[in-house]
Amino acid sequence: MRPAALRLTADTVGTVGRGHPWVYADGVAPGQDLPAPGTPVRLLDTRGQPVAFGLADQGDIAVRVLGRHPVDVPTLVERNLATAAALRAAVVQADTDAFRLVNGAGDGLPGLVVDRYGPVAIVRVYGACWEPWLEAVTQAVVRHGQVRTVARRLGVRRVDAGEGLQTLAGPPPPDGLVVREAGLSFLVRPAAGQKTGLFLDQRENRRLVGRLARGRDVLDIFSCTGGFAVHAAAGGARRVTVVDLAAAAVDDARENLRLNGIDPDRHAFVVADAFTWQPDAPAGLVVCDPPNLSHDRDADRAAWKQYRDLAERTGRMVEAGGLLATASCTARLSWERWEQAVREGLRRAGRWSLLHRAGEPPDHPVLVEHPEARYLKLALLQRRPDPSLPR
Repeated sequence: MRPAALRLTADTVGTVGRGHPWVYADGVAPGQDLPAPGTPVRLLDTRGQPVAFGLADQGDIAVRVLGRHPVDVPTLVERNLATAAALRAAVVQADTDAFRLVNGAGDGLPGLVVDRYGPVAIVRVYGACWEPWLEAVTQAVVRHGQVRTVARRLGVRRVDAGEGLQTLAGPPPPDGLVVREAGLSFLVRPAAGQKTGLFLDQRENRRLVGRLARGRDVLDIFSCTGGFAVHAAAGGARRVTVVDLAAAAVDDARENLRLNGIDPDRHAFVVADAFTWQPDAPAGLVVCDPPNLSHDRDADRAAWKQYRDLAERTGRMVEAGGLLATASCTARLSWERWEQAVREGLRRAGRWSLLHRAGEPPDHPVLVEHPEARYLKLALLQRRPDPSLPR
């Protein structure tokens, strides 16, 4: 495609020039027709001088920025995917074959995500700009992803109205496949599971929970398919309780224990609303990993209150001296706001020490100039014994 040209508003020029990967619709100077999604675009300042290069998109984001200077799009995809694959070879352990291969703008491909599950790569398209370039993306994934199958997970509302998987290369992926994470086995359902099949961003935090679980009773709240529960049980937890509202996910959590030679009958599986469920007794380690609680500005205050109330509820589930690993995937709440909510909730549930903070793992890179892409937050805390009680 021949590049089009778009002039930016004065206040957008600096943001894009510093490296932000999005041009919002109101950042395009008035009086211009937006090209069709996927059209290469030269971005100009108010004097007509070039600022950056990208792909036209649609909706709130008008252009996904790819760099400063025009370049052949298939060549750029090939180069950036090769760089992304080399990074994963360096940062992902050899005992793991499930990880994020491409993380959007953090890998120079804004609006595009590729997750690898063993021999299968799952593509998720968050920008319609990539629709005309899917063949180039597929070929690059085949060359550099070390996979047999490339499939697209449908269901991004603003891009497609489909559901399930669309095979792009190789044999169709199975309904379920088993992958390895830190030497443990997990059943993944790419067509039906959350995200693209597994919450890959929590991989390093699951390892941490596994190291801390020995000899403890563990509650895995909002467990989904039991990622934290499996690591805890494999790490020597005395008993693990899985809690999730989705019965199918709880069934898969039970199967994930079996896949790792762990008798699920030694543990507990509860189909219940984790926002209201209460255990019979406090535990030595509680993991709370709720879904995204805010998708728009109007919901932000309600999300803050939910995190505060969750912190209080889950804090009361932790025995004295025990641990709480609590997380958020709500990008709209900053670290500061989220930690404030957690602190206020825990203040009502004992005395606490903060031991550890964590964000996205290294296979989820984020552009320095794109802080909106930082979403994952995890805090590990210890409930201090009450000094007023006898020992």
